[in-house]
Amino acid sequence: MPRILFLHPNQQDYLAEGVFHGLRTLLGADCVDIPRYDCMYKPLTHNLRIKLRGNGFTLYGLLPEIPELSEDRFFWENEIDKYDYIIVANLTRQWHQVMKLSPNVNPEKLILLDGEDQSTCFPFEAMRRRLLKDNPLSFFTPSWKYRCFKRELIGEGYSYGLLTKFLPSFLRRNIPLPDKLMSISFSIPEEKISLIDLSRKKKDFPVYIVDSEVSKQVKDSFFGSLGAEQYSFDKEEDYYDDLRKSRYGITTKREGWDCLRHYELAANGCVLCFRDLHLKPETCAPHGLNETNCISYTNWTDLKSKLEAITPEKYAVLQQNTYQWVSQQTTIVRAKQLLEKCL
Repeated sequence: MPRILFLHPNQQDYLAEGVFHGLRTLLGADCVDIPRYDCMYKPLTHNLRIKLRGNGFTLYGLLPEIPELSEDRFFWENEIDKYDYIIVANLTRQWHQVMKLSPNVNPEKLILLDGEDQSTCFPFEAMRRRLLKDNPLSFFTPSWKYRCFKRELIGEGYSYGLLTKFLPSFLRRNIPLPDKLMSISFSIPEEKISLIDLSRKKKDFPVYIVDSEVSKQVKDSFFGSLGAEQYSFDKEEDYYDDLRKSRYGITTKREGWDCLRHYELAANGCVLCFRDLHLKPETCAPHGLNETNCISYTNWTDLKSKLEAITPEKYAVLQQNTYQWVSQQTTIVRAKQLLEKCL
């Protein structure tokens, strides 16, 4: 198995956290985090948890401490040759690491992660801010030399920040993706998947709903507006218990198409109801959702009509397929997929 150096900014990033959890679970001490990934280790203190987005549910405070890694962390720059791969998480915040490593690291060993909600790739995102406020040297980062795994991967010029709405479709279709750009998605720890018997499903929807139109139709629901820091549950076990009682889980595109919520709902036996899923580009996460394991709808009337047509037998099949889908979205699976693409 490879030995991996995992460089991160020690800030919340669901993509990086999921990949790191999977790699550490697979490799143990052969995956070295620089710096110590504070929010990933147990026990997770109450004060840290309440400061995390999403109240620190699902991904956080799961990994056991490995004390001997302190020496590897301290001397990592002097011992960089002993690593098979170096992963730079959150390229937007860590471009300076790529600049520093580039002259001395084989391009095949350096792997970049881009978990940003925007489809525009580094350094084309927020160009005005980057030129005027951030370091303009970031534009000289040789990120194009390295394999980069991006979550919100959309073609047709979006990767370059082009004004696609002003370009005719026949031109957009001919704009290629960057050569070394690859798709990736969020993931969920395997231990968070609970097989829920159908008899426990007592209601249609959870309390927390992210579609305002649907929320208005569901009694006692809590609408989670985009960017809101208010949550319907303070404890993960209460949040999961509500999901386990619910047959369906409402989800939709927010800042990006991929959300940790998709995986949390599916992991607790909720069949996903995904608003406007048909509009999601094929290259963009989440991957593998279709009519066999998900209900795509356009509005409340459409959703209500589709749900009324689902028999108990059909629901059982949908839920079984939902579990099959989420079993392929674990952090371990995602880490293995990344490593396979790098071999």
